[in-house]
Amino acid sequence: MLESIKHLVEQLNNPKLVASFQDVCGIDIGYKDSGLNSMDEEEEDEDSNNNCDTDLTDSGAEDASITAAAVRRRAQSSTAGGKQQQQKNKIHSAVAEDVKSQSWTDSVKCRVQNTLMDYSMRNNVDYKIKNLFLYHLFTFGAMLGNEEFNCTFFPYWFWNVDGYVCRRVVIAWGFSMWFGQALKDLIRSPRPASPPVAKLERRYELEYGFPSTHATTAIVVPFSLFLLTRNRYLYSTELGFLLCSMWSVLVCLSRIYLGMHSVLDVTGGALFGVAFLAGISPLLDSMDNFQLTHPWAPVIIPLVLLLLCCSYPKLDQWNSARGDSSMTVAVMCGVSVASWLAYRQGFYNRPPAPPPYAVKFPDLEFLGSTAMRMALGGTVLIATRSAMKALTYRCLCLLYGLDPEEKAANLQLLQVELPYKFVTYSLVSFNVVYTCPILFRRIGIERIIAFTDLNPI
Repeated sequence: MLESIKHLVEQLNNPKLVASFQDVCGIDIGYKDSGLNSMDEEEEDEDSNNNCDTDLTDSGAEDASITAAAVRRRAQSSTAGGKQQQQKNKIHSAVAEDVKSQSWTDSVKCRVQNTLMDYSMRNNVDYKIKNLFLYHLFTFGAMLGNEEFNCTFFPYWFWNVDGYVCRRVVIAWGFSMWFGQALKDLIRSPRPASPPVAKLERRYELEYGFPSTHATTAIVVPFSLFLLTRNRYLYSTELGFLLCSMWSVLVCLSRIYLGMHSVLDVTGGALFGVAFLAGISPLLDSMDNFQLTHPWAPVIIPLVLLLLCCSYPKLDQWNSARGDSSMTVAVMCGVSVASWLAYRQGFYNRPPAPPPYAVKFPDLEFLGSTAMRMALGGTVLIATRSAMKALTYRCLCLLYGLDPEEKAANLQLLQVELPYKFVTYSLVSFNVVYTCPILFRRIGIERIIAFTDLNPI
C-alpha cells in the first residue's frame, strides 16, 4: 500500500507530466528563436551554451544528473552580475541539495547537452506559443489568484454587492493563504524542472511548489462564496456550483500550463483547500460575530494576527511567500477593525426581512454608480498603497539605520518586510471597508445596504 502511494506521488510529481500538458496545449518546447519567450535577454546570453532540446518520447534519452556541485559550477560560470543574480544562484544550490535525495528525480529523463536538470525557477528551454487562445485563457486563470485580482474583487464585493458575505470570505481566504504558504516553506518541495518544463511565468520564481496556494484559494474563494450565498439569494444552485467549479479548474490548470506547479502541487493544494474550507465554514459566523461585536476585538484580533505573522516558518532562503502571507493577514486585520468600527457607529442596519433575497438585474443607475464607486475608491486605494509603502519603508530604514537605496535587500529582512506589508495593507483594507463607504455616502453614490451587511436577528 505504501509503495503504491509512493509510486503515485512520484508519478504526479514528475515534470514530464507538466511538459506533456504544455505540449498538448500548444507550447512547442525546444523551438529556437521563439517570438513569445519568457526568458529575458540576460538569461538568453547567459544560457546560450546551456540551452537544451527536450524529447519526452525519445527512448534513448539520458538520465539527468542532479547535483549541487553541478548547479554551483553553472552558477560560477555565469556572466551576469548583480545581487539579484547572486540570490538566484544561492537558491539554485539550496534547491539542488533538497532534490538530490528525492528518489523520484531518478526517473526523470531528458536529453540535455550538459546533463543538468535545474529545479530552480530558471527557464532553460526555448519555446513557442502555438495556441494563443489557451495562452491568454490560462494567463487569465493564473491572474485569478494574484494580488491585482484580490485588490479588485474584494473591494467590488464590499462596495457593490454584500459586505456580510465578503467579510467571511476574507477570513477563509486569509487563513488558507497563510497556512498554505507556511506549508510551502516547511515542506520545501521544488517546482517542476526545466528542462523538460517551459517556465512561462516569473512572478513567484523563488517560492517552493507544494502545495499550490493558487489551487488552494481557487477552492476556498469561489466555494466559500457559493456556500455563503446559496441560501441567502435566489439563484440556480446548479449554475452557481458549475461556475465555481469552472473557476477552480481554470486556475489549477493554469498553474500546470505555465510550468509553475506539478500535478502533485496542484492536487495537494486543491485537497488542502477542500479540507480547510470544510473545517472553517462552520466557524465563520462565530468569527464574524466576534469581530463585529466584541468590545476588545480591535485589540485582540490585530495582536493575534501579528503573532501569526511572526510565527511564520524560518526561511532557508528568502522568497515572496512570507511577504504574501503577511499581506493577506494584514488585509484580514484591516477588514476586522474597520468592520468593528462601522458596526459600532451604526453604519450597518439589520434587514427587515430574512433571506433569501431576490437577485435583481442591474439597471443603468446601478451600473453608473458602481463605475463611480470603483473609479473613486480605486484611486483612493492606489494612493493609499503607494503613500504607505513609501512612508513605511522610509521610517523602517531610519529605525534600523539602513540605506534606502538598497531596497531589494532591505525588504528581504524580516524586521522590514513584516511591518512594511502589514501596515500598508491593513490601512488599504481599512479604507475599503470604512473610509471609502463614508466618502461614497458624502457624495451620494453609496450602495443600498438594506440587507447586505448583517443577518436579521
